Amino acid sequence: MDNRIERARVLASLGRLEAARETLGEVLAGEPEDVVALADMANVVLRLRDYGRAVEYSAAALRGDPENTFAWRVRALGELGMARDAELGPEVVAEHRARARVAAERAVKIAPEDTDNLRILASTTRDQDPAAALATLDTALEIDPDDVSVHLLRGFILRRNMKGRTEQAAAEFREALRLDPENAEALYELALIDIEGGDRETGSAQLRRVALLDPGYGTAVRDHLDWLAAEDDRLAQAARTAETQRLARNFRTAQPQQFVYDTAPASRGGRAYKWVLGISVVLVIRLIAAGVSDDSGTPSHTPPPVPTWVRTPPASYVNPLPFPSLPPEFRRDWPTNLPRG
Repeated sequence: MDNRIERARVLASLGRLEAARETLGEVLAGEPEDVVALADMANVVLRLRDYGRAVEYSAAALRGDPENTFAWRVRALGELGMARDAELGPEVVAEHRARARVAAERAVKIAPEDTDNLRILASTTRDQDPAAALATLDTALEIDPDDVSVHLLRGFILRRNMKGRTEQAAAEFREALRLDPENAEALYELALIDIEGGDRETGSAQLRRVALLDPGYGTAVRDHLDWLAAEDDRLAQAARTAETQRLARNFRTAQPQQFVYDTAPASRGGRAYKWVLGISVVLVIRLIAAGVSDDSGTPSHTPPPVPTWVRTPPASYVNPLPFPSLPPEFRRDWPTNLPRG
């Protein structure tokens, strides 16, 4: 095998996909029918999401080696990637899905004990038949219980393709994390599950760890953390508004009741009651006044005698002159509309 192919694989493992593609291009420029270089090139462009070229390179590799299961797996994933392009139309999408499943089944038929073949077959059927995909993965786990990729795919299917299976999905991701403590995919999914479950603090901490483990998750992690910050602000504002409304209600309840005049028209019975009550009060006052006065209107008690030493006032003081009368032109009748006290 050409040493440049080995170098291209190292570059691809480091995430330097463009450099790997250039190196493989150099190999294929000299040997265009090199099956290994074609299969590796198909895998590199697949990771670059150039699904059409992945299908082309894998098909070229299979023409040279029809039993190459790696090329069949890449072919299946390339067709599946094209099937997820909704702009192609439903009929074309269905055709790509069917070809993806055929390619995966062909790989399983060639090497049924290869868990990678079973995993790819489950990937091609998970959207249409998630139960069948889980059954395929169960077979893979019987072969290799510690296959991290199989546990991850089971978690994806349980969480995204089946309802009410979040706890089972979390168990699969935890198992993948136990087998590979620095697996960013498993940690990322667990972080999202924690956030959806209300444990935002734990989820946020896990997201930050994901970004450290795999910079490729940087944009997704940043978007989630920005959303969490905005959501926290929204909830805090809602809490402040609710507290303000609660205090306002309590303040209104605590205010003393004000006397409100009844402006409604009084009934006949109510008016009669008021008249009777008023007359009764007047009578009581008159009786009290009669008790302290005699019939002549003079005080009922005898005033004390005037001491003899008091000098008798002059006659002019005892019999004062009458107040002079006003001329007629200065006389005025008293007004009759004065308010009564």
